[in-house]
Amino acid sequence: MRWRARQGSSAPQRHTVRQQLRHLLDVAVLPNVSLRVLPLAAGPPLASETGTFVLLDFPQAFGRASTEPTTVYVENITGALYLDKPAEVAAYEHVWSDLEALASGEAESEKMITSIIEEHHD
Repeated sequence: MRWRARQGSSAPQRHTVRQQLRHLLDVAVLPNVSLRVLPLAAGPPLASETGTFVLLDFPQAFGRASTEPTTVYVENITGALYLDKPAEVAAYEHVWSDLEALASGEAESEKMITSIIEEHHD
């Protein structure tokens, strides 16, 4: 929500941001989507130091333990990394836990987004 911190956006920019926010609300109703906002007041999370990452958990095969370990996928300017050592995975799981702790709940996040849409109506 970096956009919210800026002042004086033009009408076309506000319109585009409203459309994007409405789209987020539309997809938030899907069963595989959880929309949560990290308020500016929460301060910088640990994730601000790690960049973008994905935690990959693999399904169990026929009730047995997964044959693939939990893996962290990290993409950067020159390529990608797949990290699966327990200490590496634990570090990224800690970052994810920090994000979950700092983010507003789903209902509160949807209220915040709706409020931003209403505030920036032409």
